[in-house]
Amino acid sequence: MKKYIILFFSFLIILLVLFWVYRLIFSPERLNIIGRTVETTFGLDNGVVEIYSEGKLIKRFLKVEKLTTAYGTYKNEVRPYRFGYGYIDKNLDGILNRNEKRLGKVYFEIPVYSTYIFYDAKETIEE
Repeated sequence: MKKYIILFFSFLIILLVLFWVYRLIFSPERLNIIGRTVETTFGLDNGVVEIYSEGKLIKRFLKVEKLTTAYGTYKNEVRPYRFGYGYIDKNLDGILNRNEKRLGKVYFEIPVYSTYIFYDAKETIEE
């Protein structure tokens, strides 16, 4: 009987360790990091960020890889904005013109309480 109890608890400990390893490797956060790494590595950066004010489109950024939540340097607290890199669409036509591309990707920040949309364009039209 004592042998079966030891075997049962050994099996239970192994099961808990396997579950912990599974949660560590396949957690939603880990899968998200792996997915973003694959997208960045293979150049899947066709995101579009549109910023609105009073219902009107005021800014658009093309070929954005991702939006990142900012963290503080010392306290590691979440800062009240998101940031990214993309080409600014100066004339708001949704087409990446030569002049806009020549300027290169720009750094931008979006305050938490602003109205914006971030979506995948699948394909960015270039002039």
